[in-house]
Order: sequence, then C-alpha cells, then structure tokens
Amino acid sequence: MRRALTSGIVVVALHLSACCHEAELPNAVRGLYSREVRERNQSLQTIAQCGAKGEKLETSVPRIAALMYDANVGVASSAAYALRRINTEEAKAALKTAEEARSHRYSSAR
Repeated sequence: MRRALTSGIVVVALHLSACCHEAELPNAVRGLYSREVRERNQSLQTIAQCGAKGEKLETSVPRIAALMYDANVGVASSAAYALRRINTEEAKAALKTAEEARSHRYSSAR
C-alpha cells in the first residue's frame, strides 16, 4: 500500500511540472541568451511546455533555431523540441532547414 501511494505522488508531481507557466515566458526568453548551458536548456524546456502558447514568442524563433546548432547536444535537442511544440510556420521552416542541412552533411560524408 505504501509503495502505491508514493508512486502516485510522483506521477502527480511530474504531471504538474509539465504545465505551462506563461508568466515565466519573458524570463525564459532572456535565458535563451545565457552563457550557462543549464539556463539555456531550462529556458527551452519552459518554452516547449507552453507549446502553442509559445506562438506569442514568434520573435524568439530565430534564436531558438540558432540554438539547434549549440555546442551542447542537450541544448540543441531542447531547441528542436521547443520548435516542434511551438509549431508555427516559421518554427516548421527552421526545423526543415536544419533537417536538410543534417541530411546534406550525412550524404556528403559518405
């Protein structure tokens, strides 16, 4: 019984932490320009959690797209994830451009 209760609390905590906090979006945008890997990654995760609400951040899409080429693989992955969740035409175009560049790199390396 005790084990089931504990795991239930963890599930609730994970579910609540995945909510979008629109009030945090301005700070998240500032964090995209941080020198700290952890802060850039956390900012991208906050933006991704807001998904379509991230459309309000359309002006940040170019910066997020640039972070797909970050030296830190985690930041690059989070940037791609954030763009997929924002899902605007500009975000889709940035993802398509990155995919084409990656395909070109792999095909020329062979």
